[in-house]
Amino acid sequence: MFGVWPDNWPSVTAFLELGTQIKPIVVSGGLIWTGYHYADVDVHLRRKGYPDAVYDDLRVMEAAAIAALNERRN
Repeated sequence: MFGVWPDNWPSVTAFLELGTQIKPIVVSGGLIWTGYHYADVDVHLRRKGYPDAVYDDLRVMEAAAIAALNERRN
């Protein structure tokens, strides 16, 4: 179990909502995860009414997610 500070809930919620949007590319031997298509992310955040700061938080979480996903290849 883990806790999330109340100020971070919008960012965590947006990250979970966008979980299927981290894009892979197919290479010999599997997938390489490349990250978000930011036009899609922008549309999602605007339509859901998220504050602008969530975008910056998503970039940090995306980088950690990509590192973890691609680490499995090694």
